[in-house]
Amino acid sequence: MIHMHLEGLKADTQSDVAWHLEVTNSLKVLLNLPSKAMVPQNFSRVGSTQANRVLASLEIVECVGNVLHPIVVSESAPASRDFDFSQYANENAGTLDLLMHHQGELIKFGVKFGRDAFTMFDLHDYKNPFPIVHDGQEYHGGLDGGVAPHGLSITSAANQLRIAYKHKQSRAQKQRYREHHGDMVQGQKSAGALPYSGSEKGQSVIATLGAYAYNAWPLLLDLTDGEVHHLIMIRNDELISWDNLTPQQAYAKQSEMVLSSATLVDRRLKMTSIPDDLQRPLKKLRELQVDCGLLEQLNGIVPDLPCEERLAASYELISMWAHLQPINLPPPLQKFIRDDSAPCAH
Repeated sequence: MIHMHLEGLKADTQSDVAWHLEVTNSLKVLLNLPSKAMVPQNFSRVGSTQANRVLASLEIVECVGNVLHPIVVSESAPASRDFDFSQYANENAGTLDLLMHHQGELIKFGVKFGRDAFTMFDLHDYKNPFPIVHDGQEYHGGLDGGVAPHGLSITSAANQLRIAYKHKQSRAQKQRYREHHGDMVQGQKSAGALPYSGSEKGQSVIATLGAYAYNAWPLLLDLTDGEVHHLIMIRNDELISWDNLTPQQAYAKQSEMVLSSATLVDRRLKMTSIPDDLQRPLKKLRELQVDCGLLEQLNGIVPDLPCEERLAASYELISMWAHLQPINLPPPLQKFIRDDSAPCAH
């Protein structure tokens, strides 16, 4: 953490000590990190109450999509199938097959995959593409997969998602798996379908915020067990969720999203090139990004230097970052950078 950058620094003068304290405290403000080290929290560990508080703090209100914008599927729409997630020991084991199921269902609704179109990306091994920090708490996590323009690498696809998928086996599916494999506890109560509540809701909301903080397009997230679908998207200052959708409703909405604009197949799409109303939630949530470039350099370079050189090296790195890119430096750092008045190491 930040106080570790200068740990072991032997300052021989009062000014060195004062500079040490100014830099430590200012970097905490600069990087929006807590005054005391907090362990980053995985998306999967976030409950609905915590997610609700984050939304309230960001002044994002939750809206019920089924009430405000009900998804009505025409009689001529293709039928959609469920996916049997209960045949797998866990979510990771079945993720690739479920992603291929998503692709097959979207093709029925006219979504094209391949050259000059889209690819279904498997992202479940891409561990932390969307680190965010809010109110001193850092959140880490990712998604299971998503639809992005064809030809991108995994890293770039994670920032160009149009549809995102979060896979979660329901308790009922886990129970069926145990039953089929002779691991059923006698007298165990029957489990239910995948809910949009508790940790399921919490991790989906935080994952959506994380994805919006880095993506070029305000994506639609699908939390699903292959049978029940819960969709989430953010427009303006509203998080809109559609819970307990059928597969047909879910894939109809997803296809509507990716077919809404020809520019969505552009693998170089920039946030600034999309309509202003769609930019708004992305710009708002960009503030949650973890600005780790300076932190990484301080962690990677300063601790290996002799103690007497760490103070000057820290100053030089901070000064370089301040001049290379716009950083909103706290007043103490502004003073030292502007006046070039860092004390010399002894």
